[in-house]
Amino acid sequence: MMNSLYCDLLIRVKNASRSSRKSFTAINSSFSRNICEKLKKHHFITDFTVDDETHLLTIISPVVSDIEILSKPGRHLYVNSHNIPWGKSPKSLIIISTSLGLLSQREAVAKKVGGELIAQIW
Repeated sequence: MMNSLYCDLLIRVKNASRSSRKSFTAINSSFSRNICEKLKKHHFITDFTVDDETHLLTIISPVVSDIEILSKPGRHLYVNSHNIPWGKSPKSLIIISTSLGLLSQREAVAKKVGGELIAQIW
């Protein structure tokens, strides 16, 4: 049984990128779609499509070095706007779930909002 759809999605992105797969599918949810939009905006995936009939996301061309899931179902990590980490490299992306929706670390600092750390992608 899967406890967290976004953890499953991020693990699938990492595994597909490491095995050089062109595309893969994952279970569709609004949170997963928002994560895919962030990954597309920051060029970690080329594109994604949503199939409402089968409730699947198809992610195309993932390019990820590694993913570290920061919050898990058994341990949630929260930060305020002053304690947001910057990541392992200048091109890394930290996804934060805030009251304004999913934001990158740069967007969260600019808007001075904190929240739950979801994952670090580089």
